[in-house]
Amino acid sequence: MLKEKQFWNQILELAKERLTRSMFDFYATPAELIKVEGNVATIFLPRSEMEMVWSTKLNDIIVAVGFQIYDTEIKAQYVLTKEDSNTSDIASNVENSNHQQEEIKKSIPYSETGLRDIYTFDNFIQGDGNIWAKSAALAVSEDPGLTYNPLFIYGGPGLGKTHLLNALGNEILKKILMRV
Repeated sequence: MLKEKQFWNQILELAKERLTRSMFDFYATPAELIKVEGNVATIFLPRSEMEMVWSTKLNDIIVAVGFQIYDTEIKAQYVLTKEDSNTSDIASNVENSNHQQEEIKKSIPYSETGLRDIYTFDNFIQGDGNIWAKSAALAVSEDPGLTYNPLFIYGGPGLGKTHLLNALGNEILKKILMRV
């Protein structure tokens, strides 16, 4: 149990150094180490889009920390549901000062987001001058933080920049329940 705490704390510390603050808050903070059994670390990810970041940007951290703590290569297994509530929930026992110091942020009501709900991807008029901008905005709405990060949209008046950014915000708010 002590090794698992140490293993998870080190992973989170290194992830915090590697990821931007917003990526760390979105992808690493909600993740939980369920157990380390044999050479497999079972990690709970509450959202499916988190798996890509963990497997591409954080997998080498898991392997390195595994060698450091367990003297063997630890492979990650990501689960999207907690199958057994009696499994050891290491994340709840982790004494990570970063998590203790961070204040839990409340969800912002839609009326305070500044977004206009009339702007959606469905009613966006696509033309030759804005096809790439729409494609990029759609990609961001499907995988926030992974593609086109950051997203820049530049163009003259009437090309739909405001419409696209509002549509993007509206789409993300639909998909992400906990929004800050």
